[in-house]
Amino acid sequence: MFSRAVRLTRIRGVDVRLDVSLLPFAALVAWFFADRFQLGHAWPTALTMAAVGCVLFFASILAHELGHALEARHRGLDVQRITLFLFGGVTEMHATSDSPRDEFVVAAVGPWISLVCGALFGLVSTFATWTLPAGTAAPVSEVAGLLAWVNIVLAVFNLVPGAPLDGGRVLRAGLWWLLDDRRRALRIAARCGQVLAAGLVLLGVRAVQVAGLDGLFGGLLWLAVGLFLWSAARAELRQSAIDALLEGRRARDLIGALPRAVALDQPLDVFDPQEAADGRSLVPVVGDDGALAGVVAVRELDDLHPTDRAARSARDLLQHVDHLPRVGLDDDVRELIAAFSGSSDAVRVHDGGADLAVVTEREVARALTALRRTGRTATATTRAAS
Repeated sequence: MFSRAVRLTRIRGVDVRLDVSLLPFAALVAWFFADRFQLGHAWPTALTMAAVGCVLFFASILAHELGHALEARHRGLDVQRITLFLFGGVTEMHATSDSPRDEFVVAAVGPWISLVCGALFGLVSTFATWTLPAGTAAPVSEVAGLLAWVNIVLAVFNLVPGAPLDGGRVLRAGLWWLLDDRRRALRIAARCGQVLAAGLVLLGVRAVQVAGLDGLFGGLLWLAVGLFLWSAARAELRQSAIDALLEGRRARDLIGALPRAVALDQPLDVFDPQEAADGRSLVPVVGDDGALAGVVAVRELDDLHPTDRAARSARDLLQHVDHLPRVGLDDDVRELIAAFSGSSDAVRVHDGGADLAVVTEREVARALTALRRTGRTATATTRAAS
């Protein structure tokens, strides 16, 4: 999702990454803080206050996301990473909650953390004037006071009932509990998110129309947030459709027919790699004991000169696959998809414990696309018939 993100650190087993899109947003936040602080302070002091405030602001966002991540891990969910990006932060998970209660708590803990941060900054702002020297108290109190209000506003905004905001997930949990249908609850929450997104887009357009150039920045900001929320809500709707499509399916339903294996000492000039791979990019290679020894890439076979093929065997181009994750043919199809969530773009396929072949992420994605297309065609046919 965030191909340009770089890893910053690891907290309690959760990777924290920073996407480059955060940098211009951080610059805008620092500029906003500096512009506000310079009204009552000299520029050097205002810039220092802005820098400290900006760092603490993003630390608050990280705390918000850590609340989601650690609570999700506490409830047995697989949390991959936290990414800080243009619109704040996102916690990436590879599993869904097993119950409405878990869904509610994981969603609600983020805004709760923001409210706690707001309260703590409020206390610092209040007590700074009592405990610190006069020259230090005013800047500390002002920075902490602003951060208190910012965190409270973020908490309230996040609780607006529309996915993908936390409030949308809280709404989804409540609807899931009432309707006993998670996918229907997801669709309703996502539609609410689209309504919210459309409202923000209209708000941005209206701000520009009314305020002109003075309202350009704020209008564009609301417009960008609205478009992002619309895109994210659409992604949730697509995920709901995919979940419905995959319900009850096994890994073999996406993997399909496996390619024919070749022997380690099989000469490369006696078989057609395209025919052996049967449309796949990797040909399985088995040893004398019949166990999977590795794979040969069809592209490497195609690039070989005919003379080289005659002089070489599958052993010479063998790629070992012991490091790849394993998925059984009869495993839930979601386990197959989740296997690609790490750095691997291929997985070993086994049946009864014996590895049979290796399939790539691209092949599974192609099969998933074909399945979705078939599902849409079947739905359209059903609607036409009715």
